[in-house]
Amino acid sequence: MTYELDSTPTGEEPHATTDSESAHDDDGCTTDGSAAGGLEESLGVTIPDDHVGAFVAQAFEDVERSTEWEEAIDAVVADEARDAWNRLEPRKQVIELLKMADQFDRKATALLEEIPLDRGGLDDDLREQFDDAKRLRRNADVVRDGIAAGYAEGRVSDDELVDAVETFEFDTAAIAEREDALDDVANAYNLDFRPYGGTLMNERDPDDDAEEFEAW
Repeated sequence: MTYELDSTPTGEEPHATTDSESAHDDDGCTTDGSAAGGLEESLGVTIPDDHVGAFVAQAFEDVERSTEWEEAIDAVVADEARDAWNRLEPRKQVIELLKMADQFDRKATALLEEIPLDRGGLDDDLREQFDDAKRLRRNADVVRDGIAAGYAEGRVSDDELVDAVETFEFDTAAIAEREDALDDVANAYNLDFRPYGGTLMNERDPDDDAEEFEAW
């Protein structure tokens, strides 16, 4: 199977893609042109069929956390909906989780893009809006980390994971837009935030100081 990395220059500043999302070039998904520097054509990366599931799962992992499948499900599926959820096949469950993560990403981006970039500082309402966007961003990453855990735990097979990603037509574009919007606001007001994917070199335990999931 070949994964295409769209490396066509866009004229925009390159933005970082990381462990989960940069590898999220899953099945035919495309990323922004920053992935391959100044090349003007797509680069095909061939992944052996029997390793595709592992490649996709690793792409969804969040280095800041170690989320369990059930933990992610408990966070986004209401108790009264659990019976219906449990009746879904694993492929369908992954699709639903991908939809939830995508909704979190898009809501976060919308909140960030509503924040003006030409003020001297943020008032309390806008700062709260920025914090809400970061929580939504974290929720999306936790959900995808839960998908990776489901694969590692054997709850989702290679074929089920790959088929779910292809059916959902997962694309890194929404994540890239989210990160661009976050970077714009943070730079405009000198705000602190943890870059997407966290720090690859980290002396603390991955879950230490990691913020809790808050459903939005």
